[in-house]
Amino acid sequence: MITRRHLRTKVMQALYAQQLDPTDTLGVRESWILKSSKDFQLLYITLLDLFCELHACGHELYLKNTKKHLQSNANEVNPKFFSNQAVKALMQNPKLEALRTKHKLKYWKKHDEYVRLIWDAVTESVLYHAYLADDDTSMEKDKAFLIELFTDVIAPFERLPEFIEEANISWMDDIPLVNTIVRNSLKRVDALDAVILNLYKDEEDQKFSLELFRKVALNKTELQNEIIGRTPNWDSERIADLDFTLLLMALAELLYFPSIPVNVTINEYLEIAKEYATPKSSMFINGVLDKSLKELSAQNRIRKNLRGMQ
Repeated sequence: MITRRHLRTKVMQALYAQQLDPTDTLGVRESWILKSSKDFQLLYITLLDLFCELHACGHELYLKNTKKHLQSNANEVNPKFFSNQAVKALMQNPKLEALRTKHKLKYWKKHDEYVRLIWDAVTESVLYHAYLADDDTSMEKDKAFLIELFTDVIAPFERLPEFIEEANISWMDDIPLVNTIVRNSLKRVDALDAVILNLYKDEEDQKFSLELFRKVALNKTELQNEIIGRTPNWDSERIADLDFTLLLMALAELLYFPSIPVNVTINEYLEIAKEYATPKSSMFINGVLDKSLKELSAQNRIRKNLRGMQ
């Protein structure tokens, strides 16, 4: 569910924070990494749960408006959305209910004004109007509508980041990947395993982020010397803090993680640099890693097992 690249990003943030505040202990940063990863799953559950909250909000307005003599909004008295098979499948999914109960999910209850704002955006959208006018009520059609609704109306809703920042500031970096996972769950919403229970792909991924953090934190002096020795025109104070952190992590993977292929490590950190660092960072990091790889390989210091050679 949570990718290795995203785990690397969380380690990068923890190391960067520790660099800014050297009084932080390993335990404090490790706890932050674990909590941040758990929060990733909470955002996923929260966004799926939004459909259940929208159903409840819309249905309450529908009941109120059907009792009025004059209806102000015809869309709010149209019951089609409340019969959407994909929404019902999500509401009745036992795994989502179990996760909601386990984590005592109350984000939308505490911020119900956002549910109403999103519901208004839904009912005002061209997509919703087209859905109400379509006579096809099949599961496939209902799923397609839900996916489009999330992609074109909910995910880009201008006030959603405001809610996310209020609910949990660490969610801001998780939004793009979580949105992708939510869409994948909606594509198979009628399957019992549509809702993902496990945060990590496997046990190895679960250990990866803490192991990477420890390898960098505990071998920082050695890794720093590797970098400084290969950047004769740059002293450590002239290298941007984030670039330096990414180089430390990449070298740690090259030296201490025999199962991770070299090309995977280099590609991952170049992509992270493009997203989080300066425009020139990826070129600088690529140059340092290329030189490091050649020299470390010549010294026979990069030792990969069979898996790491693939």
